[in-house]
Amino acid sequence: MNEAIGRLGGFFVNSFITLSLYLNFCKNVLAKLIRFKLFNPAIFLVFLRQVYFTGVQIMPIFFPISLIIGIALVGLLTKFLVGLGAYEQIGQILTILIIRELAPLLTAVLLSLRSSTAVSAEIAVMNIMGEVDTLNAYNIDPVDYLYLPRIVSGLICMFSLATFFSFIAIIGGYFVISFQMNITFDFLLTLIFDYLNFSDIICFLYKTLLLGFFVMSIPIFTSMSVKNANTEIPIALLKGMMRLFYGIIFVEFTGFLI
Repeated sequence: MNEAIGRLGGFFVNSFITLSLYLNFCKNVLAKLIRFKLFNPAIFLVFLRQVYFTGVQIMPIFFPISLIIGIALVGLLTKFLVGLGAYEQIGQILTILIIRELAPLLTAVLLSLRSSTAVSAEIAVMNIMGEVDTLNAYNIDPVDYLYLPRIVSGLICMFSLATFFSFIAIIGGYFVISFQMNITFDFLLTLIFDYLNFSDIICFLYKTLLLGFFVMSIPIFTSMSVKNANTEIPIALLKGMMRLFYGIIFVEFTGFLI
């Protein structure tokens, strides 16, 4: 019993220390962002490359998934509601399902699987190879040159891709019902925008921006601890993805409060 309590206490202490270090890391990153460090030409070039990798190269995978989700959920669900005569519920359900829930969540999952793991491995390898120490030796802050561009690209790409997902899902769903029912695309959009309110927009912004920050900052923070051997890389990847999973749960849970 005492051993179990000791382990539980150690877990909470370690979690608190890790959370404190992560919040301090976030504070440093945000301080650099406020000082417009991103607009340094060298840093901005790294930022553009990361946006291309994170937001552009994922499109061949992201577009068909968005379209399939739209056809499978939006189209069939709308068709079902129309069949029941529940026209007034279409806008409410689609707003909650697509804009508040699926768009931020699925975008975060796809970016986590593709970009978060890549960034985590990249930073870990840089630490092992001594590249981060080299930057420090030349008085180049790794937060400026390595971390800030990747985190900001996560924010921008997360918001942009989630918005893109919402439109493609709605368009894909409309293609299903337009061939069988006399419903125009303007009518479907009107149903959605009539229900869409300020809290829905705030919830969408809250989820996309915070998830975008987590998708990049948590893997980077975790990989910063890799120092000595290549065997630490898979451990850091696993630990980073688990922490990111907890972050996604936190955002989804707090999103219900909005």
